[in-house]
Amino acid sequence: MKDSKILHESGLDLQQQGKHEKAITYFDMAIELEPDNAEFLYDKAISLQIVLQFNDAIGFYDKVLSIEPNNFAALVNKGLCLSNPDINRQEEALLCFEEARRIDPNDPGVLSLNGYTLDRLGRYREAIACFDIVLEKHPSDLNITMNKGLSLLHLGKYDEAVAYFDRVLEDEPNNFFALEWKKDAIKMRDRDLFV
Repeated sequence: MKDSKILHESGLDLQQQGKHEKAITYFDMAIELEPDNAEFLYDKAISLQIVLQFNDAIGFYDKVLSIEPNNFAALVNKGLCLSNPDINRQEEALLCFEEARRIDPNDPGVLSLNGYTLDRLGRYREAIACFDIVLEKHPSDLNITMNKGLSLLHLGKYDEAVAYFDRVLEDEPNNFFALEWKKDAIKMRDRDLFV
Protein backbone atom coordinates (compact mmCIF):
# COMPACT_ATOMS: atom_id res chain seq x y z
CA MET A 1 0.00 0.00 0.00
CA LYS A 2 1.23 3.47 -0.93
CA ASP A 3 1.62 6.04 1.82
CA SER A 4 0.59 9.55 0.73
CA LYS A 5 2.95 11.22 3.24
CA ILE A 6 5.97 9.26 1.92
CA LEU A 7 5.02 10.10 -1.68
CA HIS A 8 4.66 13.76 -0.73
CA GLU A 9 8.04 13.76 1.04
CA SER A 10 9.65 12.19 -2.05
CA GLY A 11 8.09 14.96 -4.15
CA LEU A 12 9.46 17.61 -1.78
CA ASP A 13 12.96 16.08 -1.97
CA LEU A 14 12.82 16.19 -5.78
CA GLN A 15 11.45 19.73 -5.68
CA GLN A 16 14.40 20.85 -3.53
CA GLN A 17 16.77 19.27 -6.05
CA GLY A 18 15.12 21.28 -8.83
CA LYS A 19 13.58 18.16 -10.42
CA HIS A 20 10.11 19.62 -10.68
CA GLU A 21 8.67 17.37 -13.40
CA LYS A 22 9.53 14.29 -11.31
CA ALA A 23 8.27 16.02 -8.15
CA ILE A 24 4.92 16.64 -9.85
CA THR A 25 4.61 12.90 -10.53
CA TYR A 26 5.02 12.14 -6.81
CA PHE A 27 2.65 14.93 -5.79
CA ASP A 28 0.09 13.48 -8.23
CA MET A 29 0.35 10.07 -6.56
CA ALA A 30 -0.04 11.64 -3.10
CA ILE A 31 -3.03 13.72 -4.30
CA GLU A 32 -4.65 10.62 -5.76
CA LEU A 33 -4.66 9.16 -2.24
CA GLU A 34 -5.65 12.44 -0.51
CA PRO A 35 -7.35 14.70 -3.07
CA ASP A 36 -8.30 17.35 -0.49
CA ASN A 37 -4.91 17.72 1.15
CA ALA A 38 -4.15 21.44 0.71
CA GLU A 39 -0.44 20.95 1.40
CA PHE A 40 -0.08 18.39 -1.40
CA LEU A 41 -2.05 20.58 -3.81
CA TYR A 42 0.01 23.65 -2.89
CA ASP A 43 3.34 21.90 -3.38
CA LYS A 44 2.26 20.64 -6.81
CA ALA A 45 1.18 24.20 -7.72
CA ILE A 46 4.63 25.52 -6.74
CA SER A 47 6.38 23.03 -9.04
CA LEU A 48 3.95 23.79 -11.87
CA GLN A 49 4.65 27.51 -11.41
CA ILE A 50 8.41 26.95 -11.50
CA VAL A 51 8.17 24.98 -14.77
CA LEU A 52 6.08 27.86 -16.19
CA GLN A 53 2.80 25.95 -16.38
CA PHE A 54 1.00 28.98 -15.00
CA ASN A 55 -2.57 28.08 -15.95
CA ASP A 56 -2.23 24.64 -14.36
CA ALA A 57 -0.64 26.19 -11.27
CA ILE A 58 -3.52 28.67 -11.00
CA GLY A 59 -5.96 25.74 -11.05
CA PHE A 60 -4.16 24.07 -8.16
CA TYR A 61 -3.92 27.31 -6.17
CA ASP A 62 -7.70 27.62 -6.67
CA LYS A 63 -8.14 24.12 -5.22
CA VAL A 64 -6.00 25.08 -2.21
CA LEU A 65 -8.02 28.27 -1.72
CA SER A 66 -11.30 26.38 -1.92
CA ILE A 67 -10.08 24.36 1.09
CA GLU A 68 -8.16 27.15 2.86
CA PRO A 69 -9.55 30.53 1.68
CA ASN A 70 -7.07 32.46 3.84
CA ASN A 71 -3.96 30.66 2.59
CA PHE A 72 -1.67 33.68 2.25
CA ALA A 73 1.04 31.93 0.21
CA ALA A 74 -1.47 30.44 -2.25
CA LEU A 75 -3.02 33.89 -2.82
CA VAL A 76 0.36 35.52 -3.42
CA ASN A 77 1.59 32.78 -5.74
CA LYS A 78 -1.69 32.69 -7.66
CA GLY A 79 -1.34 36.46 -8.08
CA LEU A 80 2.22 36.03 -9.35
CA CYS A 81 1.03 33.49 -11.94
CA LEU A 82 -1.80 35.77 -13.07
CA SER A 83 0.50 38.80 -13.33
CA ASN A 84 3.11 36.97 -15.40
CA PRO A 85 3.36 38.67 -18.83
CA ASP A 86 2.51 35.37 -20.56
CA ILE A 87 -0.82 35.23 -18.69
CA ASN A 88 -1.29 38.99 -18.17
CA ARG A 89 -4.47 38.89 -16.08
CA GLN A 90 -3.48 41.91 -14.00
CA GLU A 91 -6.94 42.74 -12.59
CA GLU A 92 -7.29 39.19 -11.21
CA ALA A 93 -3.73 39.32 -9.88
CA LEU A 94 -4.55 42.56 -8.09
CA LEU A 95 -7.55 40.90 -6.41
CA CYS A 96 -5.25 38.14 -5.10
CA PHE A 97 -2.72 40.64 -3.75
CA GLU A 98 -5.47 42.75 -2.15
CA GLU A 99 -6.93 39.65 -0.50
CA ALA A 100 -3.44 38.76 0.78
CA ARG A 101 -3.14 42.33 2.10
CA ARG A 102 -6.41 41.84 3.97
CA ILE A 103 -4.81 38.84 5.71
CA ASP A 104 -1.50 40.60 6.41
CA PRO A 105 -1.75 44.35 5.76
CA ASN A 106 1.88 45.00 6.72
CA ASP A 107 3.64 42.46 4.54
CA PRO A 108 6.10 44.53 2.45
CA GLY A 109 6.28 41.92 -0.30
CA VAL A 110 2.54 41.98 -0.91
CA LEU A 111 2.45 45.78 -0.77
CA SER A 112 5.20 45.83 -3.38
CA LEU A 113 3.37 43.35 -5.61
CA ASN A 114 0.21 45.39 -5.20
CA GLY A 115 2.14 48.50 -6.30
CA TYR A 116 3.75 46.79 -9.31
CA THR A 117 0.38 45.49 -10.49
CA LEU A 118 -1.34 48.85 -10.03
CA ASP A 119 1.47 50.43 -12.06
CA ARG A 120 0.95 47.88 -14.87
CA LEU A 121 -2.74 48.77 -14.84
CA GLY A 122 -1.93 52.47 -15.22
CA ARG A 123 -3.16 53.28 -11.71
CA TYR A 124 0.03 55.16 -10.88
CA ARG A 125 -1.16 57.20 -7.90
CA GLU A 126 -2.41 54.06 -6.14
CA ALA A 127 0.88 52.31 -6.99
CA ILE A 128 2.83 55.20 -5.45
CA ALA A 129 0.70 54.97 -2.29
CA CYS A 130 1.70 51.28 -1.94
CA PHE A 131 5.36 52.06 -2.60
CA ASP A 132 5.26 54.86 0.00
CA ILE A 133 4.02 52.47 2.71
CA VAL A 134 6.91 50.08 1.94
CA LEU A 135 9.49 52.89 1.77
CA GLU A 136 8.29 54.24 5.12
CA LYS A 137 9.38 50.96 6.74
CA HIS A 138 12.19 50.07 4.33
CA PRO A 139 13.64 53.37 3.03
CA SER A 140 16.71 51.69 1.54
CA ASP A 141 14.73 49.29 -0.69
CA LEU A 142 16.17 50.20 -4.09
CA ASN A 143 13.65 48.14 -6.07
CA ILE A 144 10.73 50.01 -4.57
CA THR A 145 12.56 53.32 -4.88
CA MET A 146 13.08 52.70 -8.58
CA ASN A 147 9.50 51.57 -9.12
CA LYS A 148 8.18 54.67 -7.39
CA GLY A 149 10.38 56.70 -9.74
CA LEU A 150 8.90 54.85 -12.70
CA SER A 151 5.32 55.50 -11.54
CA LEU A 152 6.19 59.19 -11.11
CA LEU A 153 7.66 59.19 -14.63
CA HIS A 154 4.40 57.72 -15.96
CA LEU A 155 2.50 60.53 -14.21
CA GLY A 156 4.71 63.15 -15.88
CA LYS A 157 6.35 64.16 -12.58
CA TYR A 158 9.77 64.17 -14.19
CA ASP A 159 11.81 66.02 -11.55
CA GLU A 160 10.44 63.81 -8.77
CA ALA A 161 11.15 60.73 -10.87
CA VAL A 162 14.75 61.88 -11.45
CA ALA A 163 15.19 62.34 -7.68
CA TYR A 164 14.13 58.72 -7.07
CA PHE A 165 16.38 57.39 -9.84
CA ASP A 166 19.24 59.44 -8.31
CA ARG A 167 18.64 57.73 -4.95
CA VAL A 168 19.12 54.36 -6.64
CA LEU A 169 22.23 55.60 -8.47
CA GLU A 170 23.80 56.77 -5.19
CA ASP A 171 24.04 53.11 -4.11
CA GLU A 172 24.28 51.53 -7.56
CA PRO A 173 25.98 54.04 -9.90
CA ASN A 174 25.92 51.60 -12.83
CA ASN A 175 22.29 50.51 -12.50
CA PHE A 176 21.29 50.34 -16.17
CA PHE A 177 17.55 50.84 -15.63
CA ALA A 178 17.95 53.79 -13.26
CA LEU A 179 20.37 55.44 -15.71
CA GLU A 180 18.08 54.89 -18.72
CA TRP A 181 14.88 55.95 -16.96
CA LYS A 182 16.62 59.03 -15.57
CA LYS A 183 17.68 59.96 -19.15
CA ASP A 184 14.10 59.38 -20.33
CA ALA A 185 12.68 61.56 -17.55
CA ILE A 186 15.08 64.39 -18.37
CA LYS A 187 14.31 64.16 -22.13
CA MET A 188 10.57 64.18 -21.50
CA ARG A 189 10.83 67.08 -19.05
CA ASP A 190 12.93 69.11 -21.49
CA ARG A 191 10.60 68.28 -24.40
CA ASP A 192 7.59 69.42 -22.39
CA LEU A 193 9.34 72.67 -21.45
CA PHE A 194 9.78 73.61 -25.11
CA VAL A 195 6.33 72.60 -26.34
